[in-house]
Amino acid sequence: MKMALYWIAVVSLMTAYCRRVGASNGDASPVFGRCVRRCVEAGCNGTALELFRRAQPLCDQLTGWRCADECRYGCMWQTVAAFASEGYKVPQFYGKWPFVKWLGMQEPASAIFSALNLLAHLGMYLEFRRSVPPSAPMFFVWSAYAFIAVNAWLWSTIFHTRDFELTEMLDYFCAVSGVLYSLFGLCVRITGTDVWWRPALPAVAILAFFVYHVHYLAFVKFDYGYNMRANIAVGVVNSIGWIIWYVLKRKLLKHAWKVALTVVLVNLLLTLELWDFPPLWWTFDAHCIWHLGTAPLPFLLYSFFIDDCIYLYEAREKLKFP
Repeated sequence: MKMALYWIAVVSLMTAYCRRVGASNGDASPVFGRCVRRCVEAGCNGTALELFRRAQPLCDQLTGWRCADECRYGCMWQTVAAFASEGYKVPQFYGKWPFVKWLGMQEPASAIFSALNLLAHLGMYLEFRRSVPPSAPMFFVWSAYAFIAVNAWLWSTIFHTRDFELTEMLDYFCAVSGVLYSLFGLCVRITGTDVWWRPALPAVAILAFFVYHVHYLAFVKFDYGYNMRANIAVGVVNSIGWIIWYVLKRKLLKHAWKVALTVVLVNLLLTLELWDFPPLWWTFDAHCIWHLGTAPLPFLLYSFFIDDCIYLYEAREKLKFP
C-alpha cells in the first residue's frame, strides 16, 4: 500500500511538472523576447552573420549552435539577471533551468553523466560475455538488454548535449524501450526460454505497446504527461514484479538480492527527479544527479545477470548428466 501511494505521488508531481514544459516564465517574459529579437536583427544577418560564423568555436559548430541559438543563450542570462535584480526566483526557459554550456554541450553535467552510464553498461556487458557461455539460458536476453541500455544512454547523451526535437523524441523513445525490455526480461526469467512461445507471448504484447507508444507520440501528440505516466506505470509493474520474484526466490538463489537492491536503489534515485531546484553553479541540477546516481548500478545488475546465467547453466547441465 505504501508503494502504491508513493507512486501515485510520483505520477501526480511528474505530470504537473510536464504540463509546465510547454511554457516557462523565462522564455515567456518580455525581457527575453525583446532581447532575442534585437540580437537576431542586429547580429544574424549579412556581415554580422559572417563574422559570427568565423568566430564561432569548432565545438559549437559541431553541436549545431546557430546564430539565433546563441542569441537565445545570451538573452537567457540577461533575463536571469533581470529576474534576480527584481527579487524574483530563477526562471526556466522552454521547460528547463538555465545551464552554462561547455564544449558545445547544452547540459554538460547530464550529458557527461549519461555517457558514464553508457560506459558502465558497455564495460559490464563485456564482463558478462567473458563470464557467461553463450549457450547459457538468458544469455541472449540480457545481451539484448545491454544493447538497448547502451542505445538509450547514447541518445540521452546526445539529447543533453543538444536539445532538438529529433534528439528529444529519440531520447524519450529509447528510454521507454529500456523500461519495457526490463519488464520483458522479468517475464522471460519467470517463464523460461526452453519453449519458444513462452518468451514470444510477452514479447508480442510489449512490442505492440511500444509501437503504439512511439506512434502516438510521434504522429498523434507529443504528450509529456502521457509519456511520463506510461513510463511510471511500466516501472511500477516491473519493480513490484522483481521484488516479488526476489521474495519467492531469495532462499534458493543467493544472488537474487542483487536485482532486488538494484530495483530499490533505482526507485530511491527516482525521487531526485521530484527534487527540482535551480542548478548549482549553473551546472548541477536534480536530473543530472539522478544520472550520476544510476551510473554505478550496472555493476550490481550485471553481476546478477552473470550469477543467474551461470546458475541456470549449471542447473541445466546437472539435469543432462545426473
